[in-house]
Amino acid sequence: MVNWTQRFITGLIGAPIVYYTIQNQLALCILINVVLYLLHAEFQKLITNVLKHNCSDSDRWYVETMASSWFIRIPTHYFITMSIIQSNPLCIHLHMIISIFFLLLVRLMNYLKISDFLKQNEKTISDKFPSQMVEKKIQMLTFFQMSADIIQFILFVYPLNFVLIVFQYKQAQALNLIWLISAWQTDNGALFIGSMFGKTLFCPKISPNKTWEGVSGGIFLSVFTSLILSQLNFLSFITLDDLHTKHFLLISLIVSIASIFGDLIESFIKRVADVKDSGSLFPGHGGILDRLDSLCFSAPFVYLYIQIFMYDVLEQV
Repeated sequence: MVNWTQRFITGLIGAPIVYYTIQNQLALCILINVVLYLLHAEFQKLITNVLKHNCSDSDRWYVETMASSWFIRIPTHYFITMSIIQSNPLCIHLHMIISIFFLLLVRLMNYLKISDFLKQNEKTISDKFPSQMVEKKIQMLTFFQMSADIIQFILFVYPLNFVLIVFQYKQAQALNLIWLISAWQTDNGALFIGSMFGKTLFCPKISPNKTWEGVSGGIFLSVFTSLILSQLNFLSFITLDDLHTKHFLLISLIVSIASIFGDLIESFIKRVADVKDSGSLFPGHGGILDRLDSLCFSAPFVYLYIQIFMYDVLEQV
């Protein structure tokens, strides 16, 4: 059951903070780094649950050891910080490759450290580490964790750099704001319409509560909100004629569709981990992942649309 009071209060507190930070690239970079620090903890908890459900009790100590490695956060923060230093897309992609390389290297070093420890203390710790904890099993768990790290980086870290590099345009604040509003209105519309009128299931094997009515309601509310904001010139966007109103509506439509499928992917991850919400940081909303999934999945598509269809009407800083 949705607690609308908690959801409203949380949004009322969080909205001014988000609105202030998107006014400044550095402030937004700091906020994103804080959010990603918390996101890593939530995502790692999900992955740890998956591993624990699919390995023996004797293997769980190694799973917990991998989860406790805080060095794995460093490449993430490095990448986001470099996004405000280097706005060139080629440089951003190079920093992404470097960050993923160091992610894997940290996991590899952790594996080598544990492996050497087991070999050096094989006789004295045979009771603590049963014989079934063989080298092959440690390698398998490490490989799974490496794959999860790459998925986390590609799905939830890399997309957020677009929110920072869009500051190369004078209209960055308005673009980011319409992106945020569209994503969150999609969630709100889908939740409200789905809970009130939802009957036809959208994808019951992954998200049993999501309905076609909710999906349609989310898209409608997002596009309708953008239409109202464009007509009121609420975002102080570029001179609003029919062309620019069309951009508002198309961006909202892109964000809505991407958000719906982003939420579906995150729901699949939670289902595999056997949890309802990724966390409880935001009362009425869930965790960081529950709030960021729609934003992260839609960001690359919004930036692509801007580069292809709006490049000639945006002003470079």
